Amino acid sequence: MAVEAAALWGMTWGGSGTPWPAIPLWIVAFAAYLGAVRYAAAPRRAGSIRRQAWTAGIALRAGVFLAAPALSEDIYRYMWDGWVQSNGVNPYAHPPSASALEELRTAWWPLINHADVSTIYPPGAQIVFALLASVGPAWWIFKLAWLAADLLVARLIDRLSSGRSVLPLLLYLWSPLVVIEVAWSGHLDPLGVAPMLGAVALAGSAALPAWRSGALLGLGAALKFAPLAALPALFRLRGAGALAAAVLVPVLLYVPYMGAGPALFDGLRTYADLWAFNGGLYRVLERLPGHPDLAKWIGASIVGAIALGAALRRWPLERVLLWTIGSALVLSPTLHPWYLLWVLPFACLSANRGWLLFSGTVFLAYAGRDAYLATGAWPEPVWLVWLIHGPPLALLAWDGWRGRGSQGLARGERVARGEEGREGQDGG
Repeated sequence: MAVEAAALWGMTWGGSGTPWPAIPLWIVAFAAYLGAVRYAAAPRRAGSIRRQAWTAGIALRAGVFLAAPALSEDIYRYMWDGWVQSNGVNPYAHPPSASALEELRTAWWPLINHADVSTIYPPGAQIVFALLASVGPAWWIFKLAWLAADLLVARLIDRLSSGRSVLPLLLYLWSPLVVIEVAWSGHLDPLGVAPMLGAVALAGSAALPAWRSGALLGLGAALKFAPLAALPALFRLRGAGALAAAVLVPVLLYVPYMGAGPALFDGLRTYADLWAFNGGLYRVLERLPGHPDLAKWIGASIVGAIALGAALRRWPLERVLLWTIGSALVLSPTLHPWYLLWVLPFACLSANRGWLLFSGTVFLAYAGRDAYLATGAWPEPVWLVWLIHGPPLALLAWDGWRGRGSQGLARGERVARGEEGREGQDGG
């Protein structure tokens, strides 16, 4: 853990420094992470590692928390959306660059990215932004909220693994991607992931009303829309009440913002029409002849087919979310590194090697940031796209063909309980 901590702390306190020295330090950190998890999960240590897992995970986050975000400016958009609400302005009504909001501009206003585009964040996120901005529009206040949600995600992962195996907890708490994207860059995603995992925890309980799991899934979707991919499966598993709750929660949360009228979804339309970054399989589909949006239609159809197939086969909700959200990510024209936070908890629960590897290679997408800051254009050479997407997709395909995709957690639990003692010790 000391090597991972030194590398991550060196990245965050060494200035913006991308891609150098951030990427070499990232490679060191990710390699150290894999080694530390393998060492700590060995059976001779597994019985006493849970407390150390939490201690080390919190220390990793504390070491980067006070560093100002340098890889992404998203947190300043969160702050702006909350700030204008605290001044009585609907964040959907105007983009930050609007002259009508000129008098509200702050010292950090120039750091807002895509200031000419209205906000894309759903109403659940907007309500949280407003609450935090009322405390103070400072990035450390926003990061503190996301960090609390992040640790709640870790607690839910430990609960979903039933306390039998420490491996999922280790994989999440010590993940360099989580540490960098939440504790340093301050992305809000754990705030939506936490209720989504809560929905998974409740979905298997027949003793509790079905609408509760639906409401939690809807709450996650009210922060980012990703969990909506599981609606067909939710209906199949928990019935119409759960489905209605999942849809009703985000719809009701939109009500206070309806005054924006047609502008309510302007930001989302711009995102869907124009955004493209670090696309993987989308790049392949994009080469097909036909309508310019053909690749998006094909991708959406594949995700829809997976969602319907999962519902018909009655997959567990956690498996549905992994593969519907995961397929949407690899088929999307835009895959920012922090988007992987939506599938990482399920990858940790199943010890899925392909998705865990993806959480390492996806950071290489930052390689063009220096050029972007200097020129306004983000270079994405083909060889880099294949380096980011190729190895994890190949591993996912290989493990799927070998039938290993759902076996990782079972083996991890056996190792943690000492049932594969010789293999675990030899691999430590």
